[in-house]
Amino acid sequence: MSRGNEFVAEAWTNERSAESAGGTQLESRPGSARRVRYTYLPKSEYKAQMDAYRKELSAVIAANKATMNALGQCIQGGGNFNCGRFQTSDLPDDPNIREAGEPDPAAPAAPTVTPEQAAYIASARIRLSAPKPMIGPPPEINEWGMAAVGYPLWLWAEGNLNPAPVSDSVYDLAVSLDARLVSVVFDMGDGGRVTCSNVTTRWTRSVEPGAKSPACGYVYPKPSLPDGSYTVTANAVWAIDWAINGSTGSLPFYQSASTEIPVGELQVLIR
Repeated sequence: MSRGNEFVAEAWTNERSAESAGGTQLESRPGSARRVRYTYLPKSEYKAQMDAYRKELSAVIAANKATMNALGQCIQGGGNFNCGRFQTSDLPDDPNIREAGEPDPAAPAAPTVTPEQAAYIASARIRLSAPKPMIGPPPEINEWGMAAVGYPLWLWAEGNLNPAPVSDSVYDLAVSLDARLVSVVFDMGDGGRVTCSNVTTRWTRSVEPGAKSPACGYVYPKPSLPDGSYTVTANAVWAIDWAINGSTGSLPFYQSASTEIPVGELQVLIR
């Protein structure tokens, strides 16, 4: 929703409907509006403050681009790395200033930002829910309470994996955002990683015992027990497509969520 010239969005909780999947309908959740108070400044002072704001905004966006690129390489590059060390910075606050104008200072033009800057401002205020990693068959359904070394496990994700597009304005620029889940990189906790573009194929009790997932799966080669459980982390790789006045682009975005799974060895007794 829009509050004055400020873009404000609640949690991105709506899923894409059949209509919006084709781009013809946007789902949004209404919220309460508030007025934004602007400070009206003389032209020279306004220009100085806006130049400083745009300079800081450009610097933070450039730094965040580099950070997101490094994070993406870490997540998708393989190996045991602490990808959580890559943290982006918050964008500078909207200065909420306008240039006092003649003859009507009550309705001056909004500050000018580039389409890409507007897209970053808009996307920074969007909240996507991190997909939750799921593993099947779940260890709790067997008598040992653990997954077994060498047994095929199914991997998928749950949550809002196909959110509806959202649309609003930033500094009087109409902004459309559409988040796409590109893939999920499962860090299995033992050094192994699996990258899956299909994370909606779930294990069910009707699956033949020992059958491999046709979409996304993993086999542990060694146990975690008796030392504990493996931490399985689902690293979601999103692309947030944006469109503003004929300009388009895509912003990478990453999220992580984890779960635990104990893995042990089953001993076969031969008599």
